[in-house]
Amino acid sequence: MNAWSKNTTAHAGKSPTKLTSGVLEKSLMNRLPFASASIMLLEFGVLMASAFIADWVYHEVVYGHSASTHWSLIGFFAASIFTLLQVTSGKYVTSWILTRSNRQSSMLRDWLITFSVVLILSFLLKNTDVQSRGAYVLFGILGYLSIVLTRTLVFKLLKKAIATTRFVTRRIVLIGNENDIDHYCESEELWKKGIQVAATLIYDSTGASKSPDLWVKNHQILVPLVGIENSLPYLREIEADDIVLTLPWSKMDEIKKVLDQIITLPATIYLAPDPVMDEIRTCFGEYKNLSHALTNPQSGLSGIRIVCPPISLFSRILKRSFDIVFSGLGLLLLSPVFLVIGALIKLESPGPAIYRQQRNGFNERIFSIYKFRSMVVTEDSEFSQTQKNDVRITRIGAFIRRTNIDELPQLLNAFLGTMSLVGPRPHAVEHNNEFMDSIAYYAGRHHVKPGITGWAQINGWRGAAEEHEHMQMRVSHDLEYIQNWSFILDLKILFFTVFSRKAFTNAF
Repeated sequence: MNAWSKNTTAHAGKSPTKLTSGVLEKSLMNRLPFASASIMLLEFGVLMASAFIADWVYHEVVYGHSASTHWSLIGFFAASIFTLLQVTSGKYVTSWILTRSNRQSSMLRDWLITFSVVLILSFLLKNTDVQSRGAYVLFGILGYLSIVLTRTLVFKLLKKAIATTRFVTRRIVLIGNENDIDHYCESEELWKKGIQVAATLIYDSTGASKSPDLWVKNHQILVPLVGIENSLPYLREIEADDIVLTLPWSKMDEIKKVLDQIITLPATIYLAPDPVMDEIRTCFGEYKNLSHALTNPQSGLSGIRIVCPPISLFSRILKRSFDIVFSGLGLLLLSPVFLVIGALIKLESPGPAIYRQQRNGFNERIFSIYKFRSMVVTEDSEFSQTQKNDVRITRIGAFIRRTNIDELPQLLNAFLGTMSLVGPRPHAVEHNNEFMDSIAYYAGRHHVKPGITGWAQINGWRGAAEEHEHMQMRVSHDLEYIQNWSFILDLKILFFTVFSRKAFTNAF
């Protein structure tokens, strides 16, 4: 049995089979932060307890005096500083804990820094006058030992959870021929790191005419493909966190060919170390393992990162938290406006006050976008682009479109998570399919969630998609936003959405 199919049964099907939408597991990227946060909080609590125990043992047990009242402040300082140092260097990422020993994780260095800062702060706050030096020394020793024991316990619990497949750190797709994929899995021991191979794309890079095959683990099926481009719908549905190309580095033309097809997927893409270069002799005559040198501590995967997610994990959490808080507040505070606008729409013409339309979101997923209805309801269900002076637009509709009020119901989309407050504006499915083929890198817009407002909109590139050049500029601004994302940029876009004249250009 192949290394990448460990703990799976034999191929259950040999004919092309469509994957059922929603059956496969969702990306783990939104779940892992909770595991890391739990470990951080556990160590924070352990250090607080260590400070109390050290103070109690030294004063009451050894000398029979009453315990100091300053242990909580000392413990809080130490726990805060140590966990902050560990967080900023990525030491609470589960893949790091699973692939690094206590010595390698530099816990001792961070603890010595923490203890030194605590001593300095205690001196400045004059706590050293009332707190015994012996208690400080005991806390320094006990604190470090408690961290080591806690991290060892966490390591063993994670290993046990991984062995029983109850915990997965990453879901990846491997691309290459069977031998190279087997070599990568065996050399990297992916199963020991909790990395699940969700699918493998068997691709012959030797120039033979053999068509690629896609093996999907969850469904236990083998999907024969005409070409690698036919794998994209399946790979989108799998929603892997990472894609690893195990092709030999000498096959650069084949690597570029594969990259051209998969680069539109919102995943980190790695080029695995070439097996020929597994070991490199240094100037001292010793051998260094190339895989270890190229291992990303955040994912546990070895290779050169060719494509990185546009927004980091922490930034995604920050952005999503901001969306939930402010879209929720917006829905609450603007509810009277919703009622008034809804009533005016219903009074002017029959039909629903709010309507839904299908749009492409993150990873090209179809979702329903909410808008205030600004046109009369017609029996013709075929999509028709809004034009300037469109006769279908009602009087109240013209007002809410000109002032962007028709977009306010999308606060519900942002609250539910199908959209963000800021991001590339989602286009109708019909337009999306058309632009995908005619505008270069258009699919890159789907690497983030669509937004209620965006960088293109505040720069005047909004309105009906009538001219190809206009759409190219809009897409160019969207890609510029994704490549240069920052939380400050989101705040800037929100500000100019309300206070910039350009944001209302082409609003009709």
